[in-house]
Amino acid sequence: MDADDFLDEETTSNVQRYEKMIRNKGNDYFDPETLEAIIEFYLLKDKPKKALEVIYYAEDLYPSYTSFMIQKAEVFGALEKYDEALEIVEKAELYEPFNPDLMLIKGELLLNTESFEEAEECFERALLNSDERINMLFEIAYVYQDCDLYSKALEKFEQIIEENPEAEQAYYELANCQDLLGRFEESAAIYQKLIDADPYSSNAWYNLGVAYSKMGLRKEAIDAFDYCLVIEDDYVVARFNKANELVELGEYEKALTEYQIVLDKEGPDSITYCNMAGCYERMNNNNLSRDYYRKVTKLNPNIAEAWFGIGLTYDKEGHNKEALNHYKRAVLLEPENTEYLIALAELEYRMGNLEEAEELYRKLIELDPIDMEAWLDWSLILFSEGQKETAVELLMEAVKVEPACHQYHYRLVCYLYELGLKAQAQQHLEAALTLNFDDHFLMFEVTPLLKEQSEIVNLIELYKNKE
Repeated sequence: MDADDFLDEETTSNVQRYEKMIRNKGNDYFDPETLEAIIEFYLLKDKPKKALEVIYYAEDLYPSYTSFMIQKAEVFGALEKYDEALEIVEKAELYEPFNPDLMLIKGELLLNTESFEEAEECFERALLNSDERINMLFEIAYVYQDCDLYSKALEKFEQIIEENPEAEQAYYELANCQDLLGRFEESAAIYQKLIDADPYSSNAWYNLGVAYSKMGLRKEAIDAFDYCLVIEDDYVVARFNKANELVELGEYEKALTEYQIVLDKEGPDSITYCNMAGCYERMNNNNLSRDYYRKVTKLNPNIAEAWFGIGLTYDKEGHNKEALNHYKRAVLLEPENTEYLIALAELEYRMGNLEEAEELYRKLIELDPIDMEAWLDWSLILFSEGQKETAVELLMEAVKVEPACHQYHYRLVCYLYELGLKAQAQQHLEAALTLNFDDHFLMFEVTPLLKEQSEIVNLIELYKNKE
């Protein structure tokens, strides 16, 4: 939202008048309340430096006006200048020692400097001096949330509910804290409690669906979204999430129907088109998948997923040149997306562009040194191209990066055995079997002849008996 959405016409008019005065180096009159509103405008616009300019101007006119000090402390806090902000608050306390807003912002600043006990003391003082205790409890809880202290925020929301069981927003915030702490079952229980109190709460049903989704309970999530939609058919985000759950269940036709309703109600949307394209892709309908990805590129040509999706459909059909061009466009937009880079590297190799493929694998490993797929694929290319010693050297480097990756050791068994280095191969086989016995079949997928080697079979049997 724009700051104008929060402030009235008079405030925006005063902002324009203030900016005109600054441009013309004039000297208009502004009362303290008007200047306070102008500062708030810039804060909502996320322009702290602009807000600070107005604060300095206001302080010259009204040097003991506490609200400017509070706003100034907020700005310094936003700029992470906590010591300066605390100095401002302490100065303001000399004028208004019982101002609860001062105690609130001081507590927040202390939290950011990890002075937790002092912060809690400030919050308690804010509560003691506030005429609106419940509102202040909300404010304190929100401060804890902003500082990622969700357990402390949770305590405050529970306190609100205890003191005012009718405070519905506290239940939603409480559930959100549980959610952020990964306690999805507790979150779902709170939404269920809200539903028990008001079975026609579309918000509660929607949030219950989201909680079930995070718990991996797809069918229960769909049921909750359905109840939400029965109550409020235009609750588009519930329908969109229902469609996503249907995709997870492999119900692509049903998902497409829901996505289409979303489009009918909301109009063209890049994310919905992308999801529909993904459904058609999973249904192996490359033409329709491509059509929908193209709709995305027309709406927003900067969405890499759409270009990659088009490339993927061409890749499946064996149209290498078209796939290559679209993969490259995706990588251009998201040069550090490893999924895109892997697909492009594999295609470059299949097209005989060995140098380009190797360069991409090199980039992948630089971006993510523990990208197992990149190490294994690159080494296999080298091995297949007759550069067997280089392939071994590459995987040895991978082992140095991640010694506990059993896939590297199993692959080295394949390479070393074909090079005739059987003793070294057995050493890596023992390491791999120790790390993960069950995956020993990985060797046979690359080198089936290993099944016929008695020393390999015997070693596997030996470790099998140790299991």
